[in-house]
Amino acid sequence: MDDEVIFTRRADAEILLEGDEHIRVYARTDKIVFAVGTLLPGQRSPVDPGHGGAHEVAYQIEGEVVVHLPDRDRYYHLEPGDAMVVPEGEAHTVVCVSATPAVTVWATAPNLGRPALG
Repeated sequence: MDDEVIFTRRADAEILLEGDEHIRVYARTDKIVFAVGTLLPGQRSPVDPGHGGAHEVAYQIEGEVVVHLPDRDRYYHLEPGDAMVVPEGEAHTVVCVSATPAVTVWATAPNLGRPALG
């Protein structure tokens, strides 16, 4: 897999539902998972317990979300163009706080402590 090129069209991405969040997984290898999550206004993702041994990156494309880190009782408001790194093993949940759908890109290393998705 190290030298294989992965090309995924939107229509061919793996579809997952985690709570209210609609997720399209574009790449899943033994080194990275790359996905796009969509939440409609007011919707919330379930609590992700985090990934042991790996950070997770969130990059906001459309709409606005608040990412809650319950173990720290901290909230982060992401608008288009904002990014955050969720530390390894850090539980988090996401709420769409905009009047339009929120689209967030997620990237993490897979299979470290728990499956990255699904």
